[in-house]
Amino acid sequence: MNTQIIAFAGSNSPNSINEQLTKAAIDDISIDDVTYVDFKDMNIPMYGKAVEKEQGIPTPIKNLYQQMTKAEGFIVASPEHNGLLPAFFKNIIDWLTRIDQEIFMNKPVLLLSASPGDNGGATNLSILSDLMPFWGAEIVDTYSLGKYNEYFDVESQTIVNPDEAQKFSTAIEQLEEMVMEPIAH
Repeated sequence: MNTQIIAFAGSNSPNSINEQLTKAAIDDISIDDVTYVDFKDMNIPMYGKAVEKEQGIPTPIKNLYQQMTKAEGFIVASPEHNGLLPAFFKNIIDWLTRIDQEIFMNKPVLLLSASPGDNGGATNLSILSDLMPFWGAEIVDTYSLGKYNEYFDVESQTIVNPDEAQKFSTAIEQLEEMVMEPIAH
C-alpha cells in the first residue's frame, strides 16, 4: 500500500517555524498514513552539471525520490528568503528533477509557509504555485501564516487565531479530499 501523504519543510533551520507548521498540519489531517521527511540531515552538494557528472545523484536524493513515488499527495512548506524559496530547498528540487522533471507525479500538493512578518511567505507561495506544476504538482491550496509568533502556540503546536485556524483547516481538507478521491485526468 502506498504512503498516503509525504510532508516536508524546505528548511535547514534547527528551529524552523515552517517545520512546526508542517507538523501541525500532520496533526490536523484525518489521514493516518503521513510520513514527515526531515531534510536537515541531508548532506548533499550544491547542484551543478559538473558535480552531477563527477559524483552522480546523491543517495539521499534517490531515496527521497523513491519515497515520493509511493505517495498519494504532499504537504510542502517553504520558508521565504527575499521573496523566494531558500537556496537549501531549491538545491533539493534541482537534484530531484535530475531524476524526473515531474517529481510530484501529478499528485495533489498543499503548499504552506509561515513567517513572523505580516506576509507569511505569501510572495514565495505565489511563485511556487506557478512553478510547481512544471514539477508535476497539482496545487490544491496554499496557506500562509503571517504573525507566526503571535498566531502559533509552539507548546500546543496549534494556530491560536480562530480565523487563521479555520483557513488552515480548510486548506488541509482540500488536500484530504483530493487524496481520498483523486480527480481523473
